[in-house]
Amino acid sequence: MIFLVEATERTPKVEFNNATNELVLEGICIPELTHDFFKPIIAFVHEAGDNNATKQFTLTVKLHFFNTGSARYILELMKNIQKLKEKGIDVKYKWYYSEDDEDIEEAGRSYAFILDETFEMIPIKV
Repeated sequence: MIFLVEATERTPKVEFNNATNELVLEGICIPELTHDFFKPIIAFVHEAGDNNATKQFTLTVKLHFFNTGSARYILELMKNIQKLKEKGIDVKYKWYYSEDDEDIEEAGRSYAFILDETFEMIPIKV
């Protein structure tokens, strides 16, 4: 399965790595049409869940900034990824944050709490 959305000045790069079954969101996330941006990503997650060869799925988030509208859809994306567990898929979350960015770090911890999941919290030295 191939999935790639190139980054713009308002949207992150979104890429699925077939070798590791890892979906990576990286950059800044302030799309004008948030629903339209996230809709194909969420659809891709559903497709990945229907793929019988998928045994694990990792969501890696390396966002430097995201707006409130994106925060809602990031949670929706995570909830859809969480549903993959019902299909026997091992789900992991990796959350990267600049070591001096308490807001992004706290956002990751909040998502982990809301989902009742363990996130690998990874500080990036600036």
